Amino acid sequence: MLSQRLLIVGSVLSLVVLPLSSIASAEDVIFIVPGAGDPSRQLDFDPQLQIINKDQAIVFVNADFVNHHLVVKSADGKEVFDTGVLDNTQFVSHTFTEFGKYSLECKLFPHMKGDIIVTDDIATFTKTIDEQDLDVQLTRSPANPGVGVQTFFKVVFIDKETGRNHSHIDYILNFTNSGGNYVDGMGGHTVDGAEYGSFIFNEEDEFTPAVTVSGIDFVLIQPATVVFDTVVTPEFPPAIIGATFAAAIVATMVFYRGKWR
Repeated sequence: MLSQRLLIVGSVLSLVVLPLSSIASAEDVIFIVPGAGDPSRQLDFDPQLQIINKDQAIVFVNADFVNHHLVVKSADGKEVFDTGVLDNTQFVSHTFTEFGKYSLECKLFPHMKGDIIVTDDIATFTKTIDEQDLDVQLTRSPANPGVGVQTFFKVVFIDKETGRNHSHIDYILNFTNSGGNYVDGMGGHTVDGAEYGSFIFNEEDEFTPAVTVSGIDFVLIQPATVVFDTVVTPEFPPAIIGATFAAAIVATMVFYRGKWR
């Protein structure tokens, strides 16, 4: 089974020295990627789509070598946040207190577009690699994906001593089905301690995600794997199943009520 993966150019960010020690793990990060001002580039932001819970913050970091000026707008076009002009390596944080879909734009380079979704349809799980004092956090949205539904995953590595994102981790995220067969995955080297992927599960089954860490701070370690709660994909999304079940109950009641009269 094939599934879709987001194109992430995290490796290019390693060329830029960022003040990541100042960014708390509770906050997610959107980078302006180097060269984003060039309209011919394929990616403006990393990630291009950020999904968070309400009352979470996003840190906007300029990893490009030129100035940028970002604005965040709600679905009705109302401006809700303005970063001001960000020089190279400068960053600013904003907390999102309302559910909804937001657009991200650059005033200086209008071709640059990104999206932010603030939702409660999200599930987060945390496992610990004790020997490395490292928490591995896996988030997915929607929380209960259906067959054929695009599901977004985020992997965050957290240093338990500092409580902050742990940069420079070599990792693999993979999925196996109920038969123990490899289904899909992603991996590489994360610069800022967070990576993103998008998958579509194309059949009804149980899929088990696992994250393997093989390197920390450019040093190889004995690979350590943490296994997360299984993703169960029903034939239809839960909301549709619930609505169908409720409709069936109503139809049955109407049928018997007619017989009782």
